Amino acid sequence: MINQVKNQDVKAIFGSEVFPSPVLEQIGAETDVRYVDVLRDDDLIGKPGDAEHSWLGLMRFDFVTIVEALGGDTSALKSLDVRDVAKDSAVYPQ
Repeated sequence: MINQVKNQDVKAIFGSEVFPSPVLEQIGAETDVRYVDVLRDDDLIGKPGDAEHSWLGLMRFDFVTIVEALGGDTSALKSLDVRDVAKDSAVYPQ
């Protein structure tokens, strides 16, 4: 896997904030590729009532994190108010 990461010119390796991965961390260290371990899969951003505290807010956070780690521009996505995209009436207990 280390050879493949080097040969494919991988920019970043991604993992979950909830499930740390020593294997991915080691691959990142041995290949000098950034290991990003903050992707969220079920822990919403902020607190209940916050604009980002929704599934859409979580998805935007992950997308921005991935695109920026790969060298992309996320300015348009960051300027989007997730409350304007879809009315989120779900209750997200923490």
